[in-house]
Amino acid sequence: MFIKPFKIKSNILVTGSEKKRLRQRVMAQFNRPDEETGTAPSPLAELFGNRAKVCTVKLITYHEEPVTVYTSDKRPIFFELNGKLLPTVYTLWSCPDLVPAFTTHATVLPKLANGADLMIPGVVKKGTNLASWGRHQKDDVVAVNLTSNRAAVGVGLLAHSSSDLYMCGGHGVCVRMMHVFGDKLWGMEPSVCQQVPLHGSVVSVPTESDFPPLGSEKPKPVEEAVKQVTKSLENAALTAQEEESTSDGDASDDEPQEPEEAEKPPNPDELIKGALLNALKLHGKKIALPLLTSTFYPQYVQPEIPDGIEMKKSSYKKVGTFFKRMAEEGLLEIKEEKKGIEKVTALNLEHPAVLSFYPYKAQKASADGQDAPGGPASSGASNPLLLTQMTAMYAVSERTAKLFGCFNVALGKTLDQTQVRNYMRDYVGRNKLINPSTKLVTLDDTLRDICGCPPAPEEPEVLVGLADLTETVLNCMTSTFEMRSQKGAVTKGGKRAIIHLTTATRSGNKKVTLISNLADYGINVNDFAKAVKLGAAASTTMTEVPGSKGEQLMVQGNHIKFVFELLTTTYQVPKACITGLEFAKEQKKKKKK
Repeated sequence: MFIKPFKIKSNILVTGSEKKRLRQRVMAQFNRPDEETGTAPSPLAELFGNRAKVCTVKLITYHEEPVTVYTSDKRPIFFELNGKLLPTVYTLWSCPDLVPAFTTHATVLPKLANGADLMIPGVVKKGTNLASWGRHQKDDVVAVNLTSNRAAVGVGLLAHSSSDLYMCGGHGVCVRMMHVFGDKLWGMEPSVCQQVPLHGSVVSVPTESDFPPLGSEKPKPVEEAVKQVTKSLENAALTAQEEESTSDGDASDDEPQEPEEAEKPPNPDELIKGALLNALKLHGKKIALPLLTSTFYPQYVQPEIPDGIEMKKSSYKKVGTFFKRMAEEGLLEIKEEKKGIEKVTALNLEHPAVLSFYPYKAQKASADGQDAPGGPASSGASNPLLLTQMTAMYAVSERTAKLFGCFNVALGKTLDQTQVRNYMRDYVGRNKLINPSTKLVTLDDTLRDICGCPPAPEEPEVLVGLADLTETVLNCMTSTFEMRSQKGAVTKGGKRAIIHLTTATRSGNKKVTLISNLADYGINVNDFAKAVKLGAAASTTMTEVPGSKGEQLMVQGNHIKFVFELLTTTYQVPKACITGLEFAKEQKKKKKK
């Protein structure tokens, strides 16, 4: 219903009595007790609190259907359809048990975001009998969540009753989707947009036959890939494990304690020293010496330190103490010219620690452009000025927390597929796990735990391809989705799209500015029109050009120069990709006095 843009007719702040009636209506429809004088109000009642600004927004959908939306602090919480209130995903994230939920696979969400309904074959049930469909009637309000996350990603109406769904034979529509995460209703106010929070996976979906426990004899997809490369080595590893378990009983008691010791947070001293080694490895030959320590540290060492690591949290405490320790180890030489003024005079690039160190590229959180799960969309991940698209994300799980802890990536942090690949390359290269003869990855204890291989120190090495290993890590992470801004232009026929700026004359000899192909650069045309309306003090309208895709923006008056500066500065569109600057209105030259 809200996949395509809608038109807002009115946005009115409700009074206190109207807010009270709306709250009572919500409580009555969803069978919730109205706690007016309670000391601890429920999350649903907090949406209508005394300080909350509740507004009634009347809009017209793309298919000319009138809909009333209720917002709380600019965030949509309910929308009314045929006299029935439906909660938005924001409301369901704060009140997860407000309506019954139907579970589907994560790969189905992009289909729902494109306007499809949830079909019966895509529903993941808890059984095969009639009770697995619940006791619901037709047109009941239900939510849709994923097997990897209990948080709702959509809201809809049941197409059939529970008994009819059971008798459909596994065919037909189950839920008629009305609102999906990432649609225009979700992004109604870009400043308060929120990504899907992680509420834990649906535990009852997997079965023991599909996902056998670790250490079982049934081969897993990862172990099958391992056996294809080194089948003989795997058999030898299993026999070695059996001998150790029968001969040494004390060792088996100590094994469960090893992962607990390894899961400790990284040592700040090692990370800061690693940042120095990384700087020496990457920039050592380019650094002009002598150089003040107060300049050397912020310019070369500090950019390589992971986020959250501070000098005060380490044993060094101060930068001067850190440089003295490094000078004692022979990594560099410092000289004190005056009291409190020290300079780095030499760098030992032939030090064994420098030669054996594998360099890496520092990745800051600001470059990643991500916030904590469930927080507001940041400017790097989702720019309100640009159109957004659904991106598959992977959250760090308990099984992969030890692996990503080396890069200071906390548990629950979401990463995209490219970031996971880069982290895997850095981890494999930094620990020198590439076999020079086969170009395959040798699994260490951390990777063995992820792949489900027995962690035996005396076991022969197990080799896996980097692509298969990365795919295994992705499968062990929690899959989710985020709405991210489109970056870069859409290429057509191998060429970059061009934004055309032209002028035309309308009735009454009035000049207008025509702007086309804005959507090719992911620009939100509605927000762009608002910026032009405020900046140029001119009215704007959207028109459809026959024979071309997308809409054309028409601005009253000749504002070519203003639009050109807005595109190149705010939206950072290359100047070479904009045509029509020659139609700009020439400014009158001031007469000399």
